[in-house]
Amino acid sequence: MRNVLLTIPIVLVLLASCKKKEVKQGTITYGIDYELPDSLKSYANFLPKSAIVYFKGDSTVTVQQAGADATTVITHKPTNFMRVMLRSDKAQYVIDYKKADQGDILHPANFIYAATTESKIILGHKATKFVLMDKNTLISSEVWFSKDIKMVPSYITAVFDTTYGVPLAFTLNQNGIITKTVVKEIKFEPVPDGVFSTPAGYKKLTPEQFKNLPVGN
Repeated sequence: MRNVLLTIPIVLVLLASCKKKEVKQGTITYGIDYELPDSLKSYANFLPKSAIVYFKGDSTVTVQQAGADATTVITHKPTNFMRVMLRSDKAQYVIDYKKADQGDILHPANFIYAATTESKIILGHKATKFVLMDKNTLISSEVWFSKDIKMVPSYITAVFDTTYGVPLAFTLNQNGIITKTVVKEIKFEPVPDGVFSTPAGYKKLTPEQFKNLPVGN
């Protein structure tokens, strides 16, 4: 009996240790809508209407596709790692962006945050509306944050200060191009094998080489 009593605490400690090591993973699906100026409406069919994010621990993979073109972004938050893979029917490129270069592909995150009293339920999670003011352009946007869940920011949400919560819906105004994004589904389940790897056949470019590519390549 004494041996049994001594064993129980040890087993409980081991079980608690295993629980702490559990890595949160799953997928998030977003729907994306655009309000384009008349001069850009002809490009609407070339824009992705959805995005899927795979998350595991501190890493995410964001995939957006429009026709034959696809953009995949791999991030690892602790190291500020960001890899962009671009695929079309003409070419396949992979570009690694250091922290100093990531502003080239991310909306400038220079916002003033103001909480409102508005709240709503999104996919069963309570979200609070924040109004964002871009310090540089003074253009207003909005985002609905929820603290009901926790997950690492992805390429889709990297522009926000996620200490306010997880962004479940947001509207960004970028020089007259309005993008409305809302979470459609969240699943906590194992991500596919190899989702964080880079497939063979991609040509590696530097950010500078990518910027200097001829239009259409």
